[in-house]
Amino acid sequence: MDRKRTLAVAAMLLAGALPALADDSGLAQRIEKRLDKAGVTAQGDIRVTAQGERAVLDGAVLTVQAQREAEKVARKETKTIDNRLRVVPEQERSDAQLLKAVQDTILRSVHYGVFDSVGAAVQDGVLVLNGSVRRGYARNEIVERASRVEGLRGLKDQIALQSVSQFDDRLRRQLYVQIYGERFTHFANPANPPVRIVVDRGRVTLTGSVPSNVDRVMIGHIARDTMAFKVDNRLEIDSEREKEQRSGSSD
Repeated sequence: MDRKRTLAVAAMLLAGALPALADDSGLAQRIEKRLDKAGVTAQGDIRVTAQGERAVLDGAVLTVQAQREAEKVARKETKTIDNRLRVVPEQERSDAQLLKAVQDTILRSVHYGVFDSVGAAVQDGVLVLNGSVRRGYARNEIVERASRVEGLRGLKDQIALQSVSQFDDRLRRQLYVQIYGERFTHFANPANPPVRIVVDRGRVTLTGSVPSNVDRVMIGHIARDTMAFKVDNRLEIDSEREKEQRSGSSD
């Protein structure tokens, strides 16, 4: 079954399960025009119905990115959107394959730095992103990059924004210098720093992995010797993380 036919069949099945809505043709037509202009309609079979200021998007698209883009475009006409679009990927991939692809694309984000820590989990093709970042634009780019991963069926963004304060910024600088600039210079890796330093309202969380438990304990002591209100040392040992990754990929 070719791509267009697959999407059309999925959209018909969904339509049969949806309650009828009285259509505000003016709003629906304006949204459809925007979707077409943005090129979103070429990525699936999208139908728009409206009642008053409420618009419903239903049908099927090929990617999570298209699902999210359709809603973003529709919101230019109304803030009340019921996004029922179903993602029907062309390519079937296992959860382990999807997770690896997501993790790789997050690391390639130019805004993902040492003070950010984003975790990912995939179940039945649905991606959940968690953790926290320092800047809103970093979160937006990470979510956008992840949404492009082919094979995903859904995406839940649970990434938090860290607080903004001079105290937190001083803690970040102090910890960075002491961890990467004084005792553990061999850890420095701008593309993928092994120790991520999360500071939020004076609380420090250390994530990532280090070669040995001695490193883990020493870095924890460094953090506790600062003015941090609380330190949560979640650092893993490289060998243990690699073992977990191998076990996960074999499931």
